[in-house]
Amino acid sequence: MSDTIIHSSPLPDVEIPDVTITAHVLRRAAEMPDRIAIQDAAGTRSYTFTELSAAIHSLAGGLAAKGIAPGKVVGLMAPNVPEYAVVFHGVAVAGGAVTTINPTYGAEEVRHQLQDAGASMLFVVPMFLETARAAIEGTDVTEIVVMGDAAHGTTAMADVFGDPIEQVPVDIADHTVVLPYSSGTTGLPKGVMLTHRNLVANIEQVKHAILYTDDE
Repeated sequence: MSDTIIHSSPLPDVEIPDVTITAHVLRRAAEMPDRIAIQDAAGTRSYTFTELSAAIHSLAGGLAAKGIAPGKVVGLMAPNVPEYAVVFHGVAVAGGAVTTINPTYGAEEVRHQLQDAGASMLFVVPMFLETARAAIEGTDVTEIVVMGDAAHGTTAMADVFGDPIEQVPVDIADHTVVLPYSSGTTGLPKGVMLTHRNLVANIEQVKHAILYTDDE
């Protein structure tokens, strides 16, 4: 029998904070309230850390007033825009789960994901509204929220914001906060249940490899 060899990482042990993903992302917001937290690629729209935190908690309050709570799922069908983070974390603070949908999917693919995830609300950018309208047929989605100007039968995201709330208590280790769907080689895509702890751990695990300067 060969001797056992134990390989140890040269890096220190990873310590995973016992916090929600939103608390972790905004952990230094108070230290740099007027710094840009997120902006679009063109640099035309942005949120400071104060604005981002305020938008997230205000949207969470509006979502809670609409019944989004632990056990509820919200679909998010959009490209990389600043409001993506607002919706993602707003749902998380309200205690719900986000199922992130590829915006290039066709209506049938979107419908499958909405049905499988059990989503009751869908956020979408105007470009993909018609696909969203077709996709919600036969699902539990009762409201489409447009991340922009509303069209007939939809709600503008601006009208969802409400009185801000703090994080709805959840079990950080067990509560599913996001349901992305895998695109396997066989069968239909399947939901991947990720908890707050999963996401926080992922951030901490890659910190040593993601090097950036103070102004990035």
